[in-house]
Parts: sequence; structure tokens; C-alpha cells
Amino acid sequence: MKLVVDGESVLFESTEAAGRRPATLHDDIYSMLRQDLVNGTLVPGQRVSMRTLAERFETSLLPVRDAVKRLVAEHGLSMLPNRTVCVPTMTRERFQELLQVRLMLETMLCRMAAERIGPSQIARLELINEGMQEAVRTGDVRRYLASNHAFHFGLYSVAGSEVALPIVDMLWIQIGPFLNGVFTQQGTRNAGGNHHEILKALRRRDVVAAGQALHSDLADAADLILAQNNFYEPAAGSRAPP
Repeated sequence: MKLVVDGESVLFESTEAAGRRPATLHDDIYSMLRQDLVNGTLVPGQRVSMRTLAERFETSLLPVRDAVKRLVAEHGLSMLPNRTVCVPTMTRERFQELLQVRLMLETMLCRMAAERIGPSQIARLELINEGMQEAVRTGDVRRYLASNHAFHFGLYSVAGSEVALPIVDMLWIQIGPFLNGVFTQQGTRNAGGNHHEILKALRRRDVVAAGQALHSDLADAADLILAQNNFYEPAAGSRAPP
């Protein structure tokens, strides 16, 4: 799957193996909805009907339903009655669990990538990071999130993992809408500069330092988010809505 940042398609593909089979209409709808989740176009708690989605994509309900079923299986969407889907809310407990899994898997992918990455791939990551830093300076949340996503998956794709990468891909689908909401409210002014440290370690092929910088990148962002406490907290005895 291509991600567009500053008018250019960025280097990583979806974990749906490219070239495995020709893309179908429901594949295209899945990719567009998936991107809406990752970049926060869809927000936590938002509900939308299947018919509304069909009208948006100018198609019948069948390919929309197939695409939505895939995203429900990946926990990016929840199915509600009457052919309606919902973007799940984020509790503090769920965020912390997602964080722990991400810290483990994404640090591992970064270390694997540091062993294999070449100069042209590093140059591409540098270009993406420049766009991200410009977004920080201008407070452009949407561009910041898109560039951040492109940077991380441009890096992780170098690792060549067939096991960890699809899992991380799914985790980003789950957390994207929440991150967009947080940064929209708080801005990007506190965004860290850990990507520079990651790039420095990659240039040296320093596996340990690259992993540590990636871990700090995720942990620092999580610390800010946890301190802001913008989580959904269900009432005592109740269960969080989807």
C-alpha cells in the first residue's frame, strides 16, 4: 500500500503481500478505510453505516462489507447492529497494553532493520523525517502523523519480517484514531526528536543504539499521552463501548 506524503508515494507496502493476487474493489476499499484509521480521519467513537460507506465509494454493499469484516478482525473497527460500524474507544488500560506490545515488537524490527539497511533507504527515511519536522514546526497534525507512520514502516519494512510486521501493522490501525485525537487537541509542539537518534544509529549500523532510540521514541510519546489523560474511562461496573 502506498502512503502519500507531500505529494509523493512513500516506500512501504501493506502487509497484505504485494503481488500475491490482483487487487479487488474490496481490497481498495479496505486500504482506504485502513488509511483513514491510521491517519486519524476516523476518530474514536465515530459511527458510520455500511450504506454511507457504499455511497462514499460509489459501490454496492458487498465489497464494503468484505472490507469492513477485515478491519473488524484486525480490531480497527467494531461491528454494531443495523449494518453500522464504530471506531473503538481507547481506555488507559488498553493503551498501555498496546504500548507494551509495540515496545517489544517495534524495537525488535528496528534492530533487524539496522542490520540490513542501505544508504539509499536511510536517505529516504531522512527525507521523510524532514517532512515530519516541518510538520512539527507548522503544527500540521495530519502531516505529522502521516510522516511518522511512513518513517516507522519505511524502517520496519527493511527488517524483512513475515511475522512481526503484520502484527505491528494491525496495532497501528488500532491506535491511529486515538493518536490523531490527542495531537489535534495538544498539538505537535512536544513531539520528540528521537528520529534523529535513530538515523544516526542506522548510519553507523549500530543495532543496539538504533533499538534504544526507537524504544525511547515510543516511550517518550507514550509518556506525554499518559500525562494528558485523554482516555475513555467507563463508569464503575460498566463495560467500555466498542
